[in-house]
Amino acid sequence: MADLLDISIEDFLANCPLIVHGTTVATNTLLEYSGAKVGLLTTEGFRDEIEFRRAYKESVFSVRLKAPHQIVPRRFRIGIRERLDKDGNIIKELDEQAVRQAVQRLVEEGIEAIAVCFLFSFVNPMHEKRVKEIIEEEAPHLFVSLSSEVLPQIREFERVSTTIVNAYTGPSLQSYLNHLESKLQEQGFRGELFVMQSNGGVQNVEQTGKLAAGSLLSGPAGGVSAGAFIGEKSGE
Repeated sequence: MADLLDISIEDFLANCPLIVHGTTVATNTLLEYSGAKVGLLTTEGFRDEIEFRRAYKESVFSVRLKAPHQIVPRRFRIGIRERLDKDGNIIKELDEQAVRQAVQRLVEEGIEAIAVCFLFSFVNPMHEKRVKEIIEEEAPHLFVSLSSEVLPQIREFERVSTTIVNAYTGPSLQSYLNHLESKLQEQGFRGELFVMQSNGGVQNVEQTGKLAAGSLLSGPAGGVSAGAFIGEKSGE
């Protein structure tokens, strides 16, 4: 584009107020199973929610259907003593010592990211937020993904699976975006860098790095959004 305008890349970037970037980094990470090594902290007694899947199967009547690949093996899923009711009231206080022990164990196992998904945290995220504080005290290098931030809505399987995917893809996407932003700034870019989201909207680099699951279809969504925009401008 700089060549077409017969200016240097530095001048081109200096005059760019905005860059919207569609990327398949998160998509490829999930497709290739090349993401972070993830651990899961969840309400005690619910660590197998990710495998129950609300009994959903791609082929309902096939008894031989292979179970999906689990990106968090069972040994890295740890139940924590805590419980909220459906209105977000505390039934059982968070066992902070159990959280610390679980984090230490996961660090010893080489875990790179932790997904946290407690029952009814979408109503009251207090316990999840406290767990994040403890993780930052015990292992500040870990990527942390809270269900109350990633997908604060009802239905356990959807929340826990999305939170795990976020933790799995987040570190690679965050690293890529930080590198991209740094390289652009080195070449004179002083505008805003946004990343295309799966819903066709955009989000800044910091938020996209934290909420990587939202950009799983970033590249494809960019094409659809651009097609719709050009179609409207051209009267089609």
